[in-house]
Amino acid sequence: MPINSHNCESFYQGSFAEHHICSLFYLYGYEAQKVSPDVGIDFMVTNLARVRFRGEAPLHAEVQVKSVLLDANGAYACLSLEELEYLSTGEDRYCVFVILYGLKGGADPRSFEREDADANKAVDRDIVNYLEDQAAENGRSLRREGVLSIHDFNHVEVQSFWLHSSQMKKLRSEGMWKQNTYGSFGLQISLENELVFVEDIQLIPELKEVRYIVEPCCASNKIRSGALSMEDY
Repeated sequence: MPINSHNCESFYQGSFAEHHICSLFYLYGYEAQKVSPDVGIDFMVTNLARVRFRGEAPLHAEVQVKSVLLDANGAYACLSLEELEYLSTGEDRYCVFVILYGLKGGADPRSFEREDADANKAVDRDIVNYLEDQAAENGRSLRREGVLSIHDFNHVEVQSFWLHSSQMKKLRSEGMWKQNTYGSFGLQISLENELVFVEDIQLIPELKEVRYIVEPCCASNKIRSGALSMEDY
């Protein structure tokens, strides 16, 4: 599907998020191959090199990546009914949510200017500070209105978390994925002092580590049976 003036920024934001998660898997020593055509997942993650050179048992993980912009009102992930149903099934299926926040701009250093350089730098910095404040406060609505673009910034903070299909199913069965007026389903996301919340549920820290999609942790069995917070202890 070609991009257009309405979806091009979402395309670039999504591509950034996908490449970020893909690079983490390579950092951990796994292969992440883009799936084409679009069948509902972005990457197939495998451990072929680990099997060959370390004698590990083969594994694969089906990974879908969703990116969201966070401001003072939180963030909102949106899926179609078909997407939600697909990501709520499959033993090796995961959805990774990439939260973008803390947008930072950069003023022109004006290195070779002499006359009025300090004054110009101060004005530039004031403009950048204003845009950063606007993004932090109401970035989502301003972008919908066409007033703000993530392309106007130089840096962004990134926090990701992942959910196994069983956890997606649990959240849906408990009514956390709420249908909106457009017929799709949304999930409210927030960050508080590096803690991740979906709706009012504080996620366990293991879900912030993409590594645990492909490597075991002490909570692995509980996670893959749908547990996602200490309320599930």
